Amino acid sequence: MNQASQVGQAGWDVRALEGGVSQTFRALEAGMQVVSIASLDLQTCQVSDKVAEVLTRPALERFDYIPASDRGQIVGVLHRVEAGKRPGGPEISGTISVGEAMQPLDQLVPISANASLLSYIENADRSFYQLVARGKDIIGIVTPSDLQKFPVRPLLFSAIAGVELLLAEWLRQNYREQDWLAVLSEKRRAIIAQRWLDWGSDNTALDLVSVTEFCDKRDAALHLGAFDSKSAARKKLRDIEWLRHAVMHSADYALTPENAQRVSRTMRQARETIAILQDALE
Repeated sequence: MNQASQVGQAGWDVRALEGGVSQTFRALEAGMQVVSIASLDLQTCQVSDKVAEVLTRPALERFDYIPASDRGQIVGVLHRVEAGKRPGGPEISGTISVGEAMQPLDQLVPISANASLLSYIENADRSFYQLVARGKDIIGIVTPSDLQKFPVRPLLFSAIAGVELLLAEWLRQNYREQDWLAVLSEKRRAIIAQRWLDWGSDNTALDLVSVTEFCDKRDAALHLGAFDSKSAARKKLRDIEWLRHAVMHSADYALTPENAQRVSRTMRQARETIAILQDALE
């Protein structure tokens, strides 16, 4: 072992969780804001415009929610799908105005531009869109499709990493290596043994838990009783693993409304799992 390796083992024996999961999330709550993913260059229509014309306007074709303006002020939102479903179909849509078909601003609850992005992610599946306000002014709009944007990804990864690190620590504190290894398949044990040889020689692994994959930690923790409800925990952890792979590989995980809702739901599940594991470790 060279001198650098000796210093690394003797002087840098600091584990990842010593940074504090709860403290990190408090900082993320305060530091990252909704405005970082909001669409601020609003494409609007006028309340006096005819709905049929607005719905076919080339500049607005890609928007599902179109802010409606009156004398320079946002006064409502036209929902493309709902407007197209009005009784009478396209014929009546050609005669009614945006003002008649829109959802008025006084029926909406805008979200502050300074609101926590982390909180928005956790609740994005509970609304189709929200107007973004700074003071009394509407400055943008945010929808679940915005979960695709880059500022969201570090927050998702932080939650996923928190779950995985806590699973690893739960195994370390409660079971010897041979005990948690015994509940895994022979194939997984062989993979872990080989990774330990590869990673351990490169000083990138603290112990055998360090070289396991998410599925190993998940299966061992479920088998050994980390959660009161094994079936509920298994479903949550599978969703978290799905999101982990998507984020790690820079995938497009929120291309559909259903997947965007799944991302939001999975973020809540990750936070819930973190709380359960923290309580168990305390």
